[in-house]
Amino acid sequence: MTELLAKIEQEVRELSREERERLAADLLAGLADEPLSKIDQAWIEEAERRFNDLSAGRTQGVPANMVFDKIRREFGWNKLAFVRQD
Repeated sequence: MTELLAKIEQEVRELSREERERLAADLLAGLADEPLSKIDQAWIEEAERRFNDLSAGRTQGVPANMVFDKIRREFGWNKLAFVRQD
């Protein structure tokens, strides 16, 4: 992290919540004008492909609770807190 970025972050933390929200919104809106990276574009294309396959009946969805239960079992995460239990 550059010194300038560290200084800006420190100053931003001193702003009120409303000022931070406005700054965050302005910064995010500015990103909309930027072209997507190749990775971001590839993920969007993959998501669209999966959505189209699901919509056309070429594939079936899996309920989210089943997916998250499997993740919790395989990675040892606590179901309620979603905190890893070692």
